[in-house]
Amino acid sequence: MRAFRLTCAGLALLLAAACVRPAPKLTVASAADSAAVTRTFATFDSCARTGAVDVFMSHMTDDVVLLAPEAPAVVGKAAVSEYYTKLFGAMEFDVRHTSVETFVLGDLVLTRGNASGTATPRAGGPAMPVSNKYLIVFRRQEDGSLKGWRTAANSNAPPAPPPPAPKR
Repeated sequence: MRAFRLTCAGLALLLAAACVRPAPKLTVASAADSAAVTRTFATFDSCARTGAVDVFMSHMTDDVVLLAPEAPAVVGKAAVSEYYTKLFGAMEFDVRHTSVETFVLGDLVLTRGNASGTATPRAGGPAMPVSNKYLIVFRRQEDGSLKGWRTAANSNAPPAPPPPAPKR
């Protein structure tokens, strides 16, 4: 009876081990994934110029999270859409995203890069330079396409100095 229990326990362990999936390995993105990221960024850049939030958001997952500079996290597609509706409504961006490195980890495609160009107030005023860095995680969809899942970006410009102390 004891041998039977040990045999059953051993088989259970073997079956459990067979069901464990190996951890995905971080690899350099394929040419196809890198090209998909480049095409997506070209679409993002076009949407920023034209204000086409609906097209922009079609490239995002429903559970997208945006970590914008100096702001709380923006969570979910509706909230991110509202954020970009306000941003694209206020500013016209002539910006180009350029990936520096792109990796794959399982169903995730991670890309780090820079965005540079100008932002011009739609209400009028001079264009302002844009020089940002970003880290974007795309999630591969069932059809093989990539959609933005997690996004973080901030400026390359140093923060403004604090105001001078009041004179006494």
